[in-house]
Amino acid sequence: MIQLNDAGIDATASAKLLEYQNLVNGKATYAERVEEAKSKFKSYNRKGNATFDEVKKQLNVMCCGPERCNYCEDSKADEVEHIYPKDWYPDKCFVWGNYCYACGTCNGPKNNKYAIFKREDDTYLELIREKDATIVAPEDGDAVLINPRDENPLKFLFLDINRSFFFVPVEANTAEKDNVRATYTIKILGLNSRSYLVKARKLAFSNFRSRLSDYITHRDLGVDQNQLDEMIKNIKEEHHQTVWREMIRQRDHHPVLQNLFNRAPEATGWI
Repeated sequence: MIQLNDAGIDATASAKLLEYQNLVNGKATYAERVEEAKSKFKSYNRKGNATFDEVKKQLNVMCCGPERCNYCEDSKADEVEHIYPKDWYPDKCFVWGNYCYACGTCNGPKNNKYAIFKREDDTYLELIREKDATIVAPEDGDAVLINPRDENPLKFLFLDINRSFFFVPVEANTAEKDNVRATYTIKILGLNSRSYLVKARKLAFSNFRSRLSDYITHRDLGVDQNQLDEMIKNIKEEHHQTVWREMIRQRDHHPVLQNLFNRAPEATGWI
């Protein structure tokens, strides 16, 4: 996971989202707002709805690689994901800043699962609503899930590119909340539990390393700058960008990477 650059949406779509949100907010009770949010999102989030065509187009621009999921960076992104689940936060159902693009494998298991740190005492609370239970608003609190729209996930997450290619909490973070957030995010999104993701990260590491070595060879041979720019573009647009960011971050602790980045220090800015 990397922090997403906001591509924005056009003024017409922005106004329409506000209109949709006002329909939700206009309901008298929280339970009615939840039901309205679910109903209206299902109704409007369809191909041919100009607003959501624009939303999906711009979310696709923000993907970590061509049409890659913002969470796992591997599978095709084809679902508008609510970072704050609409089942718990209907007031954020049609808020552009609450959207990212996800694959069904990430979005499905996450669904409406969410956890907060209660504001009154910072204790951890998993939001659970049993089937047929009374629909009541969650307690006030800060999100546990790392939000790639507003935060840099790599402040909390560290990808081991030397051995396991697993995500772990950043060791330098001494705040317990930071470690809880990292652990929860890894678990709820299944970032380590899917073996094919781990394998894909290993392959991405080899791919990025080869691409960088190839760039250095061509640069030193004096090839045309347009060709070099295309090679740089391919690195920046490849999926599993977290692997590339970690190669930059961890280069001084990895002899092969240290050598490559020492030979091409400009590559540290290709993000």
